[in-house]
Amino acid sequence: MQENLFSITKYLWSHKKATINQISEDLTLDKSTVSRHIRKLKQSNIVVTEGSLKPGSHGGRKTNVYSFNYDIFQVLGLEIEQNGIEGVITNFNGDIIDKFVIHQKINKSNLTELIINIVEDKKNFNLYAIGISLPGIIDPIKGKIVFSQALGIENYLLVKELSNKISLPILIDNDSNIGAAYYNSKLKNTARNILYIYTSIPYELKDLVGVGIGIIIDNHLYHGSNNCSGEYEFKFNLVKDKKYETDYFNFLKNFDEEEVFEAVKSFLDNLSEKIGLLGSILDPDTIIYDGNIRFLPELALSYLLEETRKKIFMKDKRKIKFLKESKDESVNAVGAAINFITKTFEEERYLKKFFKKLQTV
Repeated sequence: MQENLFSITKYLWSHKKATINQISEDLTLDKSTVSRHIRKLKQSNIVVTEGSLKPGSHGGRKTNVYSFNYDIFQVLGLEIEQNGIEGVITNFNGDIIDKFVIHQKINKSNLTELIINIVEDKKNFNLYAIGISLPGIIDPIKGKIVFSQALGIENYLLVKELSNKISLPILIDNDSNIGAAYYNSKLKNTARNILYIYTSIPYELKDLVGVGIGIIIDNHLYHGSNNCSGEYEFKFNLVKDKKYETDYFNFLKNFDEEEVFEAVKSFLDNLSEKIGLLGSILDPDTIIYDGNIRFLPELALSYLLEETRKKIFMKDKRKIKFLKESKDESVNAVGAAINFITKTFEEERYLKKFFKKLQTV
């Protein structure tokens, strides 16, 4: 009984809306079983009546259409970076309800307190859970920051520390995995295998660029055997000439686009060569560049995409789309929320918690 209830809930969440006949046929369940569980889900406000279909030419009663109530709860999604926090509140479809930014240096001494303060500040929302995106090697199962050079944190049980003050379920993961999960949700109908490149250009251009890789295989996020999938040390600076060794945004502001492009061209060549190799090995259907590299001039980004395409082995035999993130998209904050939402409906232990909160099962 519980298994059928879970299956119907998952079905409506992923399909958005359906009739009892459609659910019955797709899940091979009796209509009476589906109807009984739909009534139960409606009583708990998990499912609502979307409308009805007109009777056919031979008459009969109207057929009700049911949809998942994506507004039943909200999820807090946080992107933690060295220089601040970007946050969103989303519904269970990943639609943004609220958005905010905190500009502050983040490290071990203030990370936990800042998150607790955010949750307190957002207590008027009907929060169900928290998803957090972090730079570095993250163990989502243990809720642990294994190592984050950007934050200066090592072997820190973040979820355990937060759970002492926050009663909500919390899921953490690294930024490249979160970004990959976001695009997996966004492009699910057109992309099943994604190579996602999160490029973190440091504030001071004298420092090395950080590159993280998120991998989606057959619509599932791949973490690797040691939760280190996608971790890669890319030992290159954005620029070689010391005259450009200012901070990143002053560099973009103080030089024209052509000069910026020429200054970063060597870096783009190196990056495209590495990603071309990875793309040739993994054979994805989509390669996406993300991170603050997106603030480079358009001619530099177009060059990066084209050079990556050229460096794919047997490129003419493969169908690969090359994309870059929009400058205004809150990918990792929304992705952190979506990561938790997806877990809720993919893994039974998370779905049980969802029903327990509603006291349905």
